[in-house]
Amino acid sequence: MRQAHVSFDKSDLRWASMAAQRAYAIDPTSIDACRTLASIAEKQQSVEAIDWRRRAVELEPNSFGDRLALADSALRFDQPAAAAEAIAGIETAQQNDAHYQSTAAHLALTKNDLVAAEKHFLEAVRLAPNDPEKRLELAEFQLRSDDRAKREKGRVLAQALKSSPKVQLSALHVLINDAMRWRYDSSSVELAKELEALPAAPFSDRLFALDILHRLNAAAFTGALTRLESESAQSAEKAIAFINWLNGHSLALLAIDWSKRLSPEMMNTVSLRFALANSYAQVGDWPALKTMLGRGSWGSAESLRLALLAKVARETGDADSFEKDWVNAVERAENDPERLNVLQKVAFQWHWPEKATAVLWMLADIPDAQREALQNLYRYYTDRRDTSGLYRTLSRLMALMPEDKGIRNNFAQISLLLHTEASRAKEIARSLHETHPREAAYASTYAFALYQAGDIKGALKVMGQLTTEQLEDPSVAAYYGVFLATAGQADEATHYLQLGDKAKLLPEEEALAARARSSLARQ
Repeated sequence: MRQAHVSFDKSDLRWASMAAQRAYAIDPTSIDACRTLASIAEKQQSVEAIDWRRRAVELEPNSFGDRLALADSALRFDQPAAAAEAIAGIETAQQNDAHYQSTAAHLALTKNDLVAAEKHFLEAVRLAPNDPEKRLELAEFQLRSDDRAKREKGRVLAQALKSSPKVQLSALHVLINDAMRWRYDSSSVELAKELEALPAAPFSDRLFALDILHRLNAAAFTGALTRLESESAQSAEKAIAFINWLNGHSLALLAIDWSKRLSPEMMNTVSLRFALANSYAQVGDWPALKTMLGRGSWGSAESLRLALLAKVARETGDADSFEKDWVNAVERAENDPERLNVLQKVAFQWHWPEKATAVLWMLADIPDAQREALQNLYRYYTDRRDTSGLYRTLSRLMALMPEDKGIRNNFAQISLLLHTEASRAKEIARSLHETHPREAAYASTYAFALYQAGDIKGALKVMGQLTTEQLEDPSVAAYYGVFLATAGQADEATHYLQLGDKAKLLPEEEALAARARSSLARQ
């Protein structure tokens, strides 16, 4: 865990994750490992953070901090039911806390309960009057109000907070978003100029300001662009970000012309070459791109150069060279996780999903990379609603992380939908539900297992243990509606099936709901 903390502080998330995973494997009761892995997942924008936060709460159910952290993580990944469940376990005596009030406010917003949200935001400021972050949250809430007077209060507060170093940038963003929302173009331009001129503003914020000036066709755009051209030429990192910004605003020709003033040393940067390659691709100048790819050494990034050659071949209709160059690119990556990751990312960027997923499955066979690769595959198949792909991925994740409750539950659910390994799936679902009877996702899966076995009464009994709020979560409601329809409870079934329409269902789940609706129509 010491190695994990040192690596995390250095932003070496890969090694931090490996070290914390080893610690957790040695001691599954290590709450430090759970918290660290949750923090890593949050930085990586991975929903897996919720599972790690949940484990921390399971290890210390009365931990105020861990429950709040779970709620915050669940809200970040748009799982309000999990957030509500987390803070429901916080005792009344502990609720006299600004962080709690802030989290409760954000949870109320997910329910569109503006009255409760305002009450909690105000209470958070009362409890921490000198905390500029809590005051800015209140200002942002007020700025979104339909009440003009409240909006003005929020605007005044946000303007005042611009003088606070801790939230200066955030306050500017809040004010800019407000001005853009209400189409206050002159205010948007002035605020963007202020942001662009702020010495402490990160380069990304300077580009954000430039974006606003460009979008509003402001006279200040030319001067800001000139300043950023000069600043961007000072470092490869900024040059890459600037070229990518130009590419993203249909200014690829300008990017190509501007790149000619860069030093030869900077032009030897592989990432910069790749950004410039995208410029050539955007304008469709394939001969120029091929010429660029033939100059200089790409060293360890030779696989990327070959991938770009494959892109040229694909765009110029040379199918044989396309396949040959891509195969060579993958071979040249030499099973190196970093190089293979670059290839799968560009393949997705170029809309070659079959090539990308093939590389991810290669990564899934490399011990140090398999976890991340399988998570990427899981997200891909989830977005594609590919149930068979999810089953294949979850089967591998089960072997890799057999104690992970979320993975076990998802494996059971997908197996039941595909009528594959039904007995094993039912046993997994039963075990999870018995251990965590109030967990909606586990209850829903076990009830589905009973439903498939013909035990509709048992399915309804399991679902009956959940709260109304849990049952009305769209992903749970869809299943509950199916069970109710089978039981002949038409009115309730219709209500929950309608709620289930809001969920992103897999094709097999949609078929279940469709059959339930047909059954109701016949009834």
